[in-house]
Amino acid sequence: MRAVKWALACACVVFGCAVERTPAPQPHVAVGGDSPLAAMFVRVAAEQGVAADTLAAASYVRTRFRFATADGAEAGGAIGLVGIGEHDVARAAMLAGVTDAAVRTDPEASLRAAAALIHADGLGSLQREVDAALARGIDGRDADGLSIVVAAHRAVAPNDGLGTTSQSVNYPGAVWMPASTSNYQVASRGAGDVDHIVIHDTEGGFDGTVSWFQDPAAQVSAHYVVRSRDGFVAQMVAEKNIAWHDKCFNTTTVGIEHEGFAAHPDLWYTEPMYIASATLTSYLADKYSIAKQHGPILGHGEAPDCSDHTDPGPGWNWEHYIELVQSGGAANFLAGDLVVDAPAALHSGELATVTVTLANHGTAAWDLDATRVGTQDPQDRDSDLFVDGDWIAPDRATAVDTQTPAGTTGTFTFQIRGPDVAAPIVYDEAFQLVEEGVAWFGPTFHVVVQIVPADAMPPDSAGCTTSGGAGGLVVVVAVAGLRRRRRR
Repeated sequence: MRAVKWALACACVVFGCAVERTPAPQPHVAVGGDSPLAAMFVRVAAEQGVAADTLAAASYVRTRFRFATADGAEAGGAIGLVGIGEHDVARAAMLAGVTDAAVRTDPEASLRAAAALIHADGLGSLQREVDAALARGIDGRDADGLSIVVAAHRAVAPNDGLGTTSQSVNYPGAVWMPASTSNYQVASRGAGDVDHIVIHDTEGGFDGTVSWFQDPAAQVSAHYVVRSRDGFVAQMVAEKNIAWHDKCFNTTTVGIEHEGFAAHPDLWYTEPMYIASATLTSYLADKYSIAKQHGPILGHGEAPDCSDHTDPGPGWNWEHYIELVQSGGAANFLAGDLVVDAPAALHSGELATVTVTLANHGTAAWDLDATRVGTQDPQDRDSDLFVDGDWIAPDRATAVDTQTPAGTTGTFTFQIRGPDVAAPIVYDEAFQLVEEGVAWFGPTFHVVVQIVPADAMPPDSAGCTTSGGAGGLVVVVAVAGLRRRRRR
């Protein structure tokens, strides 16, 4: 009898029984994920009187959730999970009630110190980057590959603090954020006076680099600075002037700084940054008749100068970068060979895992945090299967599990929850890949799942499997085979 009722319920869905869906809830779990750091951010933030998502975002912006040591290369000599400057360690330790030594060696002590410092002084130069990160949400990984998800502040537009800046003086794709006039040499270089383009990494954050070049005491600058997360380009010195970026190899060069740390290219050298930088370098090469080859376009560590710098390091993908330069920065985001492993049926409130694999058929890598699963039909809608604390936002399920170069296969893993329903209903949720700020791409795929009330017959006793076709929805009553793999 229960099987008959279940079949009738399935048929009810097919033939028009009206079942009202519950709107997808808005996130209230500020920081989630399976990394122990997620719980640590929440616990320490509550102790120190700061917002957990602000503390986690500061860690992401500064160190990509890595513990930085003074003699390491994770954060340019800064300390701990949020990268406290050496000059602030003693005060931060005092404010948090921990020792200097603990700040330097213990992740939780370093986090307490950073949170206490943020509570006392605010975010300072990190504010703009933290606000932007929170506006779009974060799906990051700790040093062990475990996830940390910071929910997006969807009501807040990203604030890059660029309202007082203007179009750059040379490159149309940049914003003018001028360096201090104390940090470069005024000159009148023309098209025949530049013969090399020098690629650097900042060994620091974007905002910190911009601020440093604007400090008259710095005595250093570059013509351009490119941001990691989205490829935003700031022009800081006019090309006719001589920026001080490469000691005795400055006179005939244009210098481009890239946010990041050479020790962690997989975290900082993102595809949006490669694309934006290559587009800029292609423009410069055309303008100054520089061959689009590795040689006249070279790293700081390769330059025939009198410095001992090694950036951007062996992790910079020269082959890919030069290919992008030669194409004018054009990169293809393509995906295929789709496999979706999802449940066929769930109770209201029940959790299940969805695993999506796709082959990267394009020319661009898929990045941690930047390459995501987003909702479709319509685009950017709130999904009814949203899981608070696991999804980045109701319209963003997850980012790619690991960086996925062209020619390899990527995996996207996320949870779904059965919505509250009063009667059985089939949910057909559409998704597609999105490179945030760049393009939607790949096939649209569907997670089709039968949702039954929490007190109804267990889905593993009988199921309702649906599929679309020319004849509409097909109902099948079955005892087994409720999980299925969808291929496209």
